[in-house]
Amino acid sequence: MAINTDSTFPALNTTEAEEIVTELGRALDSHAEWTEKFRTMLVCRSKPKPTDLRDDSHKRTVFGKWYIAQANPNIRDHPGFAAVGENSERMHTLARELAGCVRDGTDIKPTQYKAFVKSDEKFRKSLRKLLSEAWDFLRYTDPLTGVMTRTAMQKRLDEEQERVRRVAQLCCIGIMDLDHFKKVNDTYGHQAGDKVLETIASYVKQHLRRYDQVFRYGGEEFLILLPNTTTANAKRVLDRIRRNIKRQGIKVSKKRDGESNA
Repeated sequence: MAINTDSTFPALNTTEAEEIVTELGRALDSHAEWTEKFRTMLVCRSKPKPTDLRDDSHKRTVFGKWYIAQANPNIRDHPGFAAVGENSERMHTLARELAGCVRDGTDIKPTQYKAFVKSDEKFRKSLRKLLSEAWDFLRYTDPLTGVMTRTAMQKRLDEEQERVRRVAQLCCIGIMDLDHFKKVNDTYGHQAGDKVLETIASYVKQHLRRYDQVFRYGGEEFLILLPNTTTANAKRVLDRIRRNIKRQGIKVSKKRDGESNA
């Protein structure tokens, strides 16, 4: 399975990604519940709910209310979130036509029902796409440093190698190893060591291009992927990062029990 390397979520931490997964999962569940009840109404020819006959029916479901009131900026500002809303409105427009047929006692044409089913599938797909992207973040992201894992690295390198062969573009990789890291753990404790890893990984991510990637290769080793980059440019980028990290101070308390102070 290919990894989604074109994520349009902003830089997330693990907690934020878990919140997105939870919210989108509940949104899908609420829509599934509405769909089951709506299709039962169609089959049994029972009285439609008044809300399903309104022009703004897409705003009246549990999902619709959740969508309108969405306050999580990581979800709300995702470009795909607007597509979800558009697909929901289109699907409810078709559902309203079907509900109107039941209300009026007229036959539902096969083309009408098929259009509704197709629109519902498109809506679900757009919502699942956001959910899948958030799941990929959790699946392939190191929870401590926020960079991608070694598992993700191997898949991503295979994809990049194939791209380089196909379009004949350059690509460079760099390995970053933190000197004297064992001494940090031995002197200040493992929590201080974790803070060093987290701080440096965050710095590297913030000072690369959007499509460059950082992976945690080992304990204190990182791999940096620089697509469409010449060797000379890659050397300049990596040297700049190395120099700046060397000058960067990370304040910790000297406690052997592992506690650290920012």
